[in-house]
Amino acid sequence: MEPAVIASGLAAVRKRRWCLWIVLIVYLPTMYVTQRITHSFSGSMPVFFAWFAVLLCVMFYSATARCPRCRNYYHMQGMALLYLRKCLHCQLPLNADKGDSF
Repeated sequence: MEPAVIASGLAAVRKRRWCLWIVLIVYLPTMYVTQRITHSFSGSMPVFFAWFAVLLCVMFYSATARCPRCRNYYHMQGMALLYLRKCLHCQLPLNADKGDSF
């Protein structure tokens, strides 16, 4: 397999992982601001459910990233969703395109 294909595939996997991290990091500041504005738990629940819906969508988006080498899902094996730094099928490291070997 060509290194350019693997590099672009791994870049897509990394981009999807960053989307997930951003959604996870946004949670605390969003809930803090919502609590300061609404001053109630029930008033912040719609914001929580909206954030949770976005989280589910982004998790689906990141979980369906395909490994550029084996074409299986990078983070899923069966029903297990594991965000490891290697493909769960062929063990291709997430930063393999940054080094000399594949």
